[in-house]
Amino acid sequence: MFIFAVNLHIMNKETLIQKFKENKGWLQSKDFGYQPVVYSLLYKMIEANEVEKIKKGLFKYNEANDYNEQEDIERYYPNAVLCLFSAWHFYQLSTTVPFLYHLAVPHKATPTKIDYPPIKFYYWSEEQFRLGISNQEEFRIYDIEKSVCDAVKFRNKVGDEITYEVLKNYMQSKDRNIEKLMNYAKKMRIEKIITPMLKPLI
Repeated sequence: MFIFAVNLHIMNKETLIQKFKENKGWLQSKDFGYQPVVYSLLYKMIEANEVEKIKKGLFKYNEANDYNEQEDIERYYPNAVLCLFSAWHFYQLSTTVPFLYHLAVPHKATPTKIDYPPIKFYYWSEEQFRLGISNQEEFRIYDIEKSVCDAVKFRNKVGDEITYEVLKNYMQSKDRNIEKLMNYAKKMRIEKIITPMLKPLI
């Protein structure tokens, strides 16, 4: 990541957009030295829906369509797998839009974190990590049944509301595979937990 030096007298919207593009569509507060003039421009762009404030101090330029975040993730973390909120969003199992990428890695992995895009790592056992990986064209992700089982397995961390949303949407899917789902549930030792949760949704 870089800290850009700029003459504040010539800072304008075009300059700021260029800095976004140079940084793959992302900027953090520390990238521009917490300068008030930049914040003023940023919030005008937020009001115009040109920039999105992802969280405190992190901003994304909405028109940076020429940058493929998935390619960066695949390049830096070829063995990682999209999971949980990222997978649920991909399969349209949850209306929650994640502001960062959720990646599973083996529990002994030591991935080097990059600034952009924002990532949260989950360190899973080999058995949990390898189960249900699906290779898409540009990335690796857990298949839909494994992703549903993950919602149940980690229900205490993600919350009951999201867990039931994932289950409900899955059960309404025409492509659901209950046999495969229960096979995963057995391997993940959540069969006795997921069974009563599914009964009202059948």
